[in-house]
Amino acid sequence: MMLTRFVKKGSLLLVLSLVFVSSFFVGCSAEVQNSNSVYELYPTTNMYNFLKLNTSDGRITQVQYSINKDEDRFECSLNSLPMVDASQAQNGRFKLYPTQNIYTFLLLDTINGRTWQVQWSLDNKAVRGIVGEIK
Repeated sequence: MMLTRFVKKGSLLLVLSLVFVSSFFVGCSAEVQNSNSVYELYPTTNMYNFLKLNTSDGRITQVQYSINKDEDRFECSLNSLPMVDASQAQNGRFKLYPTQNIYTFLLLDTINGRTWQVQWSLDNKAVRGIVGEIK
């Protein structure tokens, strides 16, 4: 009798553990971006701003949305020149990584490992774009 109770409790614990672990992995998979996409949106810590990356050539734009004013919606280029020649462009080549500075991201070329510091801003007069390559 005691053995069957132990087995039932053990089975219940196993099932609950599997449900918990599988729900964790389902949540994690939603974060993975599609490497075949030409464009990907990366959230910033500012709820109204995203960075839109062309994953094939490394061009980035800042995208701002608004729930109230049309004039507050915009898209501006952070780097209008491709980071590679058109012959070397391929979807998924570039990825963005946030840093602890809310206005700074790192742009990584996943093929050759080159990395650049990228700045975005809410201030039109502030520096926006590729600040420099990290060597």
